[in-house]
Amino acid sequence: MPKLPTHLLAVITVALAFSNPATSTAVPATPPADLQLSAKNEKLATAHAHLVTARLFEESDQPREALSHYLAFIENVDADTALVAHVADLVLAYQNMDAALKLLEAQIMTHPDSPQPYVHLTLFALKHADEQASLAAIARATVKTMLLKFPRNAATYENAVALHLARGERNEATQVMATAAKQAVKDPVYWLRTGRMAQEVWPIAVVDKRTAHLQKINPFFEKARDLALAAQDQNSAIAAADYFLFSNQLTAATEICEKVVKQGGSLEARSRLVRLYEAMEKPAESQLALEDLVKVFPDSVEHRRLLASQYLQKREVEKAAQQLEAALQSGGGDLPDYLQLCNLLRFGKESDKFLHFTQRAAQLFPREPRITYFGALARSRLKQYAEAAKFYEQAATQAATKAPELLDDMFHYNHGVALERSGRYEDAARQFEKSILLTPPDDPARAAGTLNYLGYMWLERGEHLDQSEQFIRKANELEPDNPAYVDSLGWVLFKRGKLAESLTELQRAESLMKEITAEDAEILDHLAQAHDKLNQRELAEKYWRRVLDLKPDIKALIDRAQKELGLIPPRAEIKDESAQEKSAR
Repeated sequence: MPKLPTHLLAVITVALAFSNPATSTAVPATPPADLQLSAKNEKLATAHAHLVTARLFEESDQPREALSHYLAFIENVDADTALVAHVADLVLAYQNMDAALKLLEAQIMTHPDSPQPYVHLTLFALKHADEQASLAAIARATVKTMLLKFPRNAATYENAVALHLARGERNEATQVMATAAKQAVKDPVYWLRTGRMAQEVWPIAVVDKRTAHLQKINPFFEKARDLALAAQDQNSAIAAADYFLFSNQLTAATEICEKVVKQGGSLEARSRLVRLYEAMEKPAESQLALEDLVKVFPDSVEHRRLLASQYLQKREVEKAAQQLEAALQSGGGDLPDYLQLCNLLRFGKESDKFLHFTQRAAQLFPREPRITYFGALARSRLKQYAEAAKFYEQAATQAATKAPELLDDMFHYNHGVALERSGRYEDAARQFEKSILLTPPDDPARAAGTLNYLGYMWLERGEHLDQSEQFIRKANELEPDNPAYVDSLGWVLFKRGKLAESLTELQRAESLMKEITAEDAEILDHLAQAHDKLNQRELAEKYWRRVLDLKPDIKALIDRAQKELGLIPPRAEIKDESAQEKSAR
């Protein structure tokens, strides 16, 4: 006999010693009175020691040695029928067929009111029917007995159908299902199980018979549905819905899930309802169902992510960000989750929340350059430009080795803006120049924006006017008829004393604008100044009045227009404005 590993032998020795102390030298033959087992308990302990031993032998690939211990266990304990069926296979392999059958038949005698021993005997007989002709007759007789003895048990019909289909007897299987359908059973699980067997008898995958087969199968699941809904058995109702879902009967599946949701609605029911609405191309209903699911089950990270994706498809960035943030709070997240949310908050309206979240992300990922970059963008949005510039510099240092792809033209452009707004003009120019060099050749609009910004920066400072004009003209060449760039061209001509040419370009900029908003007030101010220089005072005042009508948020424009028009704000307004400025600070 092959030897068990040493550690397994030790376990077996101890187990048998404690279960049978009379045969052990390791345990006293007569233990103290308070440790002595009753005869019944001693027998049970011995049996379980044999079970442990059998399993250890089998785990070490010694099934022959396991068999005797399994038999010793079964002899002394009312064993589980599935275990007995397994042992019957070992008996067949190492003893004979008669002994195996005797073991299975004994289980039927021991459990006369349970269908499971009959099922195991049937399966065993079918499995080995080719080895012994009489086994087929045994299987049939067992099935017949079950039909008489357990007519309202689903296992009976599962067993019978398995027999007939295995023997190629489809007509007989059909008759069995007809009998199953006539049973007055109120348990929805019965109808779910027999319905699954109906799918074996009438396969849905047979395309040319699909409709006819569904008519045979559906009644089983309809009964399961009705009984489950009446009893508010959500699990069984969802199982019925799944049948209709996977057989592409979406309306029937949807109706079940809707009713389950009205009864209280499990997470599974609500989740399936979302999927069903999607499959039926009802996006509005799907989103409402998903919103309701998240409201009832707020900790469902998966569904919050799904809802966020739906909001993104509709460009509802703020709502998507809220769902992703809640998902992170509920279930944690990794770096990609934080980066995705940072990116969403970047384009949202809540600048304070964007900054707060980048600070939280930086605590978790302090050396991650993309998180640092988002922190810089957040500070720029809040006009904390000097602080933002420090974060851009930190991100650049981190990205040099960890994520060099981050240092693209847009990174340097944003860095340049922060430097320019914080008064570091030479440093800003270097960043803008890097941005121009890195701009993809197939995206001239991006290069044009940077060229115009750099040119306008020098123009406003009255420095490097030759370079300024060169940059602005190049921006207009790359993206002609952009009103902002045409305005820059008109303004550089104005600064260089070319008044007539300046006015022509500024008027063209105005004509190119489809709608003039407060953000465009600067173009109108440029036109006013150009007309004024050309001694066209009436036209100049007309444009300054339009500037005031737009109510821009640039104080210098308002001050100039009011001064040129001879307007002095009422003292109360001045006080209010001063208070507002203090509040802003």
